[in-house]
Amino acid sequence: MQREEIMLPHGPGFDRVPIHQIQYIESDKRLCKVVTAARSYTLYASIRGFEKLLSGSQFLRIHKRYIISMDYVQYIGKAEIKMEGRAFPVSRKAMVAMQAMFLQIRTKPHI
Repeated sequence: MQREEIMLPHGPGFDRVPIHQIQYIESDKRLCKVVTAARSYTLYASIRGFEKLLSGSQFLRIHKRYIISMDYVQYIGKAEIKMEGRAFPVSRKAMVAMQAMFLQIRTKPHI
């Protein structure tokens, strides 16, 4: 069963963040930045751990440094995507999976 929220460090405590609000996760070695529309959270974690945690949902690892939410993708190019005014590189390996996932999400009937 897919988690609906995660706890992320904020100041001396933690914030409860709904999964659907996460736009992307950026990794710089062991430091990950989880970005939502409201704020970003920086923590020591593995991007591989986030990849496992968010598998089976709208999230896709597009590069060794990035996991993105397909819900926020606005443009798919040959080797990049754009979302929220920012361009992200996409590895060749992830491009085919991302295009298929994008088409699947965008063609779902809305109830």
